[in-house]
Amino acid sequence: MGRVRRVRRSPAFIAGAILTALLISVALAAPVLAPYSPTEQQLTQGLLPPSPEHWFGTDQLGRDVLSRMLFAARTDFGIAALAALAPFVVGVGAGLISGYFGGAVDWVASRVTDTVIAFPFYVIVIALVFALGAGAGGIVVAFALVGWVGYARVLRAMTAALRESGWVRSARGSGFSHARVLLRHVLPNVLPQAVVLLATEIVLIMVAIVTLGYLGLGIRPPTPDWGTMIADAQPFVTTQWWLAAIPGAGVVLTGIALSLLGDGIGDLLRVPATQGRRGRSRPGGRAGARAERRGPDAPGTPDTPGAREPRSDDALAAGAVSVVGLRIAAESGAMLVGKRAGIDLELRAGESLGIVGESGSGKSLTLRAMLGMLPRGTRAVDGGVAVAGAAGMVFQEPLTALDPLSRVGSQVRAAVQAASPGIARRATEKRVLDLLEQVRLPDPARISRAYPHELSGGQRQRVVIALALAGSPEVLLCDEPTTALDVTVQREVLDLLGRLRAERGLTLVFVSHDLAVVAEMCDRLVVMADGDVVETGTVGDLIEAPRSAEARALLAAAPSLPELAAPAEPAVPSDPFEPSVPDTPVAPVTSVTHRASDSVPRRDAPALLEVRDARVHFGATSAVAGVSLRLEAGAALGIVGESGSGKTTLARAIAGQLPLTAGEARLGGAVLGTKRSRAELRRIQLVPQDPYASLTPRRTVGSVLDEVLRVRGAGPTAHAASRNLAADRSIRVRQLLHRVGLEPDVADATPDRLSGGQRQRVAIARALAADPQVIVADEPTSALDTTARARVLELLRDLRDELGLGVVVISHDLGVVHELCDRLLLMRGGEVVESGDRSFFTAPRSEYGRTLLASVARL
Repeated sequence: MGRVRRVRRSPAFIAGAILTALLISVALAAPVLAPYSPTEQQLTQGLLPPSPEHWFGTDQLGRDVLSRMLFAARTDFGIAALAALAPFVVGVGAGLISGYFGGAVDWVASRVTDTVIAFPFYVIVIALVFALGAGAGGIVVAFALVGWVGYARVLRAMTAALRESGWVRSARGSGFSHARVLLRHVLPNVLPQAVVLLATEIVLIMVAIVTLGYLGLGIRPPTPDWGTMIADAQPFVTTQWWLAAIPGAGVVLTGIALSLLGDGIGDLLRVPATQGRRGRSRPGGRAGARAERRGPDAPGTPDTPGAREPRSDDALAAGAVSVVGLRIAAESGAMLVGKRAGIDLELRAGESLGIVGESGSGKSLTLRAMLGMLPRGTRAVDGGVAVAGAAGMVFQEPLTALDPLSRVGSQVRAAVQAASPGIARRATEKRVLDLLEQVRLPDPARISRAYPHELSGGQRQRVVIALALAGSPEVLLCDEPTTALDVTVQREVLDLLGRLRAERGLTLVFVSHDLAVVAEMCDRLVVMADGDVVETGTVGDLIEAPRSAEARALLAAAPSLPELAAPAEPAVPSDPFEPSVPDTPVAPVTSVTHRASDSVPRRDAPALLEVRDARVHFGATSAVAGVSLRLEAGAALGIVGESGSGKTTLARAIAGQLPLTAGEARLGGAVLGTKRSRAELRRIQLVPQDPYASLTPRRTVGSVLDEVLRVRGAGPTAHAASRNLAADRSIRVRQLLHRVGLEPDVADATPDRLSGGQRQRVAIARALAADPQVIVADEPTSALDTTARARVLELLRDLRDELGLGVVVISHDLGVVHELCDRLLLMRGGEVVESGDRSFFTAPRSEYGRTLLASVARL
């Protein structure tokens, strides 16, 4: 149904498909439709004008122009299709291989491509046709030799960009051959662009065929061809204009049809944006207007009896917000927010309100309604929003909220000028530097000249806050502003927002799935579930005595850390090669959903995974500098540290996705080489941070899992010679989905149709399909809400305890490591600062460890 809806929403595809189908049908039916033979000459009836007998008239030899047009279309379409096929295959293959392998292969392919491109297209085609001989054969061979370069260059660039994408790395990590990765994973994702290029290329080839025919190098007479028809009509352009105009119109119409069809096919094959991802809006916009509504005849609008209106902006004190009866629906009519009753919220000037709930509960849509910028495809169908004054927005993902090709200063300058259109240039520059200074960015002049990718995550988030402040807002809306930040940067951003609120008297609306963060920042809390408000109250009352089941579930799933003990004298860091078990049993964590491991490895258990003095360099930069660790079967090791500490680089090196510059890794006592075999790659599986990016966009979940099982040669039965291996794998796929807590129908879904928690579970299921001994989970809960996070942690704990897997957890969330891991490494600047057992959470031995723990927001 999604594909049908996309067809209906693509006028280009509909128009292009209809026109192309008509042209091809007419060409194929030429022998039936043509009233005369295209080569029959009637010299006594030459140059007749259009008439009922000859609809398009006759040429100088008395041949019926309509009949020749129909047969010429048949000839030109056929030759164009044949001439486009070989370049398409050659160009796509060359682009895939060049972009995927890179290095010497890419250099050689690029030089060959550059050599062909150096010659003017029409000059080389004419030369080849002249050398090979005029006619269909010469044209097809000529285009096969020169027409592939366009595909090769575009596909090479696209493949090179995808080569290091999460889902390509995951496919290689599952032990797939390069050929399988290219054909089953990369090709389907670059094919839409190649198809669009093919449609364009056919148009160019048809124009070239007409040009060659006009020059006498095309189809030999008497075979009809649009190019030769135009050439023959040249002497009669001023007297019998239709002889040249009609075939010319055929060429133009064909070009339009194929261009529209190519664009439409691209629209259909393009992977839809993931559900629930936020649309991009300009920061710092004003939200004084009410949320958008339907027309006056739509149900639930003010003209409908019973509709509710917010108080007008003039009736509110500056900085106040009124949301009354708000209901938001998708274009399909499905209600997204305010399903049972409209959303009602009131904020006084200077007040802070936190909105919490699971993903999909309607938090962000409600916030966007306050901004007056609902995402495309949604609309407010009832009630409305009034904001007294200007509103600024701080977005969750600063890297996507900032233009990657514009310097920071120019983006802040644009926001300042939008807020104050008549401001002078000198005043604008001063205002830009003032804003960057207000958000506590060091050296504002340098930051102003930097591009977003040159800044750290915390600095980018501060720039986004500066953009929100550019319009001097009375209301500041924050949508998950600290979700992807490590605890120290999160603490800096929270302190900055608190200071700005106190200094400016801002009204703050803070959306987050982190209850501890919201409780620290806000006076009141609103709990949302399934598009409705289920509970409101002060922070203290809601945390101490939640009334709704949803609020109790959020509190039960919230991470917790023990209180820090008083500082002690620093001790020598513990040996990373000690077994991953504390000296005394660890008491279970007292929480409904948090429990300690049921199976604790023995102190004398042999090492499953050992890493000794691992070093990873990127050129002159040292990302990992001499890290050692040890992991037993059934144990969990946490690796923590701030962003840029080398955690993810170490995880990829352990999984074999990056080579070690020095040091070694051992699995089961055997040294893992620099280039691992497919079997070795399968034994250590990486669950990447972004499961959406790690799953092939165009493949269903079932096909992804089935492919891993097929390559591994696995089935639910012991005998590999089963007569129905496909059925066996289908059973195994369902077992894997059940193992990770997913329903069987998830197998038929593509990644864009799944929630964040479901995608994370699918990524774990894919890792399990490879039958690993070690799972390396890189930030497995960073983008999940509290309840989804708890489910994923419970799943990892069960896999460790029941299957005896070794688990390495990379995280900046100390609560995740506290709940799951027996032992941890604390990294900073690529080095291990501290290693130890769970006593770290109460008595860290390093000052850096104490700083991290002190930065964590706690309930």
